[in-house]
Amino acid sequence: MMGIKPAIAAASLAFLFVAAPAFAQGGLTGNWELTLTTPQGSNTVALSLKQEGEKVTGDLNTPMGSLPVTGSSSNGALTLSASVELQGNKLELGLAGKVDGDALSGTVKFGDFGEFPFSGKRAAAAAAPAASSAAAPAPTPVAGGGGANGKWDIVFKVEGAGDLPASATLRQESDQVTGVLSSQGGEVQLKGTMSGNSLKLAFSTPTPQGDLSVTMTGELGPSGFAGKASFGGLAEANWTATRAK
Repeated sequence: MMGIKPAIAAASLAFLFVAAPAFAQGGLTGNWELTLTTPQGSNTVALSLKQEGEKVTGDLNTPMGSLPVTGSSSNGALTLSASVELQGNKLELGLAGKVDGDALSGTVKFGDFGEFPFSGKRAAAAAAPAASSAAAPAPTPVAGGGGANGKWDIVFKVEGAGDLPASATLRQESDQVTGVLSSQGGEVQLKGTMSGNSLKLAFSTPTPQGDLSVTMTGELGPSGFAGKASFGGLAEANWTATRAK
């Protein structure tokens, strides 16, 4: 029979990996492309969002200029509102949609002028600028394969939950590490340090009893990271990470 502590770890991981998108922290943060379908045709606009809990803020870039937007996201539903001045009159915009991973869909209401469908997707990352002849020299790689920078395929191993896959995109600047851990349950923000080949990351995952702090520690070797994840000091799980191909 599974003990109490492994059960806590299994339950916590279950919320992290299979919870509804509403549990994702910052899952909408980033740049999006929205395509609106109107009687005059289709128009694509850029939307930049920042999510903190259920609160969502950002900017909608349109031919009329950049419009601040505010709203919320809960249970996979997104609502945003904005206002724009047109010839001395204020036009209220309201967006209501559903979030499905890296896709959005729903409707936009333009004041009393009508409601139109839209679809959206995460904007592709900008291509890195070409290196110039005066470019600074590349930093010396960290032993074991380039430090924490990059994309990683992660597997958590916990009694009673089996192997649970995830992925992470990490950015290392000096000894500071930030990033995003992605799973079927959404995304959580990571923050930690890298000292030599030793990595320490921390994040919070929601449970019915409240947020649970998770700490990941590991060592970087030739094949990737290996270490342990501590769930609020109540239970532990082993984890490994290899560079994404």
